[in-house]
Amino acid sequence: MNESILPVQIGTKHLIEKQADVYVPLVTGGTNAQARKRMNERIEQQVKTLLQKAGVSEPNTEITGMYEIKTNQRHVLSLTNSQYSYTQSAAHGMTYLRSLTFDTTTGKAYRLNELFKPGSPYQQVINEQIKQQIAERDLPLLAPFEGIAPNQFFYIADKALVIYFQLYDLMPYAYGFPYFPISVYSLASIVKEDGPLGRMMY
Repeated sequence: MNESILPVQIGTKHLIEKQADVYVPLVTGGTNAQARKRMNERIEQQVKTLLQKAGVSEPNTEITGMYEIKTNQRHVLSLTNSQYSYTQSAAHGMTYLRSLTFDTTTGKAYRLNELFKPGSPYQQVINEQIKQQIAERDLPLLAPFEGIAPNQFFYIADKALVIYFQLYDLMPYAYGFPYFPISVYSLASIVKEDGPLGRMMY
């Protein structure tokens, strides 16, 4: 088997900082050293940003963090980092979720618009599918859905682009994170074929 199409190896780094206890993904092999370094630096940067957002410097706040690997194939690594923050005497805790999608041969991290052909109406296409899912699933929105942001949160899971929103962005806290899986085949006409999403089609 061609080694270049194998998944990259993922290890776990246990980060204990102040009142935070966080598990961090670490690319340990399966690609060149430069790409590994680039991916691991970006992951570490995201985790540190999440720690600040979760209130690591606030007194009486405890944070636990974890990660999930969503895709690790065809030179694509897509993962999520999440952190749960609880401050003493608060009504409930708060969870923050972020994601990263890499080309494992170069270590490049992709923004949503970079998955699609330049000039394509990707936002319009995705918005229409999300609106359809909102209606079909009868989701209790806090306000009318106005569309995704250019830098919208996403990850790739198997043959789907998953668009997600933070707690309170669309729905009440009790409903958790709103996820909208969109089949890559429904986006085939606008997907950049040599990009991470395009590789999932074959």
